[in-house]
Amino acid sequence: MIAFLDGGTTQTRLRVWDGQSVQFDTAVLVGARTGAVDGHSHALRAAVQELIGAARQVFPLDAVVACGMLTSPTGLYEVPHLVAPISTARLASHLVSREIEGCGPILFIPGIRTQDIDVMRGEETEVTGLRQILGLRGPVNFLHFGSHDKLIYTDDDGIQGSLTNLNGELLNAMTGATILKSNTQNPVELSDVDQHWWRQGMEAARQHGLSRAAFLVRIGGLLRGVTPGQGTSWLLGALAEGNLRWIEQAGPERTTVLYGRSTVTQPFMAYLTEQGFPAQIASEAHSALAAVIGAARLYELWRGLAGQTQPSRPAQP
Repeated sequence: MIAFLDGGTTQTRLRVWDGQSVQFDTAVLVGARTGAVDGHSHALRAAVQELIGAARQVFPLDAVVACGMLTSPTGLYEVPHLVAPISTARLASHLVSREIEGCGPILFIPGIRTQDIDVMRGEETEVTGLRQILGLRGPVNFLHFGSHDKLIYTDDDGIQGSLTNLNGELLNAMTGATILKSNTQNPVELSDVDQHWWRQGMEAARQHGLSRAAFLVRIGGLLRGVTPGQGTSWLLGALAEGNLRWIEQAGPERTTVLYGRSTVTQPFMAYLTEQGFPAQIASEAHSALAAVIGAARLYELWRGLAGQTQPSRPAQP
């Protein structure tokens, strides 16, 4: 049994994997932001200790593997980014084992940076898992929609690089803390995107830029009777325009896999299909398992590179 820790900004999740399925799944609302606010990692360490302890009460754990923001400066143990392009085998060879007080030995998966223009922590593990789950071959782009949208370039060898923007945070800020609040609705509560208004927003951003396109949501609400749902759909389209430019620059020969909330992936998928770009959506079930499958893959490669033939606890430094 392998325990996988996935650390985010506000939450840390532990899942136990038996090689076939997740047998245990629990989380705490403590993440890297806690360490940044507190100035130390005591609360995060205590939370991870609690998670591992809960898992060990039920299962004998052979190893604990961690990824995501747990390797950041405000995480559990800082691991420097590796530089892309990087092969999957090389990433696995650079997993770092450390004894964490109260937690025991933990094997940390490093994040990846693209020279001095981009960084990731956690997505490298997710896309490794998605390539395996979806049986992908050749050059594939992954577009992850979250607090920050991230385009990750991959091929059969590994990860070639990435680009990131603030789209998720911008959407939350514009719909919750600007004059657009009364003309939009909470994106989390939006159950269905209006494809017409989504397209109008994308075209407005392409013609006028994001700032003007966003303000047109206000004009639409005041002068054209645009509803809050339509206004949010317009805003989603306007924000997506920058992502579309990334895909256009990458070229039509590369398949793009979209993963994230359906209100973001589905209209974007429809538009890409109409424009002739090969694309697919990773299902919510596949996306949920991506980090576990990716971490398991990297762990198995690490064991092989370390000359280990049986499951074991991570080697001590």
